Amino acid sequence: MSSFRSTIQNTISLARYNMKIIFGGKFIYFILAAFIFFLVFGIILALESGDMWLEDIYGLLAFPAILLVFFPSVFGIQSDADQRTLEIIFGIPDYRYKVWLVRYLMILLLAFLLLFPFAGLAYYALMSFPVMKMILHLMVLVFFISALGFCLSTLVKNGNATAVIMVILGLFLLILADELDESKWNIFLNPFNKPRDLNEIVWREIIRQNRIFMGIGSIVLILLGLLNLQKREKFLR
Repeated sequence: MSSFRSTIQNTISLARYNMKIIFGGKFIYFILAAFIFFLVFGIILALESGDMWLEDIYGLLAFPAILLVFFPSVFGIQSDADQRTLEIIFGIPDYRYKVWLVRYLMILLLAFLLLFPFAGLAYYALMSFPVMKMILHLMVLVFFISALGFCLSTLVKNGNATAVIMVILGLFLLILADELDESKWNIFLNPFNKPRDLNEIVWREIIRQNRIFMGIGSIVLILLGLLNLQKREKFLR
């Protein structure tokens, strides 16, 4: 019993230590920023919209969800460099699986758990909706954006430069979203915003293909990032 309790305590301590490095000691600020954004735009949406729909709730929750994973995925490597733990990590056998991959999973898990209070507030304050379904769709977007940020950070090796590239890419993809509104290739496809002139079966197939595309794309981006981390000389010099 004591050994089990000790294992749990060590795991919690290790998780706290890694989360501190992942967020650079600024975790609370990102939670507050996400909450403030959600609160302000939620109030605006409630006051200006006579009728509220599921697609509005998805859009309201999408940005806080992205914000929760943006910093840790983009600045993860730089945080390790700033904390002087990069050399230690590269000295661990199969480090890319034991450290960064575990951290990445921790980021996704944290984002998943934090989406519940946001979705709960929207459920009780704005309108009722299937909370779990909403969160799962949001996690597809979170998975892809965080994987893209992680992959780019292994190429650029600088958090600020990666953040600028991500913002530019995000704006470019948002512009394309209007052109690809009903396309399975739309990264920002809103699964709850069904076009009126589109058949329900066709729309469901578009959503299914979009989720497959984004899921496979996320996995490929993560693998590319891990392969880039094999070139340790570029990170330690």
